[in-house]
Amino acid sequence: MENENKETFGDFGMAKAMKFLNIPYYHFWNIDIKPISPSIFLELGLKNAQKHITVSTNEVEQKLYAELVFLEVLKDRDLRMWQERYLGTERPFRGRVDFVFTPNQVTIETPYLVVSEAKKEDFEQGWGQCLMAMKTCLMLNEKEEKIFDMLGIVSTGEFWQFGKLTVDNQFYKTIGYTLAQPDILLGILDYMFSLSEQNMTK
Repeated sequence: MENENKETFGDFGMAKAMKFLNIPYYHFWNIDIKPISPSIFLELGLKNAQKHITVSTNEVEQKLYAELVFLEVLKDRDLRMWQERYLGTERPFRGRVDFVFTPNQVTIETPYLVVSEAKKEDFEQGWGQCLMAMKTCLMLNEKEEKIFDMLGIVSTGEFWQFGKLTVDNQFYKTIGYTLAQPDILLGILDYMFSLSEQNMTK
C-alpha cells in the first residue's frame, strides 16, 4: 500500500492504467486524414536532425524529431508547446510529461489540450504513462469547468500513435504511423490541433 501511495503516472503501463481507470478495452480511432505536404524548413530540419541522432533508442535525441514536427503544425496556431512539465492532483495522478500543449499563454495552466510522451520503443509503457497524464489533464480541466475530450500522442520520434480519452472514459487509439509519412503525420496533427482550438472556446 505504501508503494502504491508513492506512484506517479510514469509508473503505469497501458494494461495497468486501463485497469486502474476502469477502461475494459480501447476503440480503434479512425481519423479522416487530409495529408499536408511538409515545408522545406521541416524537410531540411529532419534531414539535419539525422546527423545528430546517433542511437535510435535515445529518448532525448528522438525528441528532436517530435519538436520539429510539432513546431511545423503550430506555426500558424495560437497554441503553446511546453516541455518536461510537472502536472498533478492527488496521487497517482501526478508526474512529468514530455510535451503538453495549451493556449498561447505566459504560464502553464488549464485548459490542457494535448499531451505527448516520448518513448524509446516501449509503446505499452508509453501509453500507460500517456493515459494517466490524459486523465490527470481531464481532472484539472474539469476543476475549472473546462470539459472536453483529452488528446494524447506517444512517439519514438520516428514512429507515432495518437489517442483520445473522452469525458465518459472511453479510450480511442490509432494505428501507428512513421516519420517516413510526414504528410500523414502533419494531417493528423493538424486535425488534433484544430480540434484543440475548438475546445479552447468551450
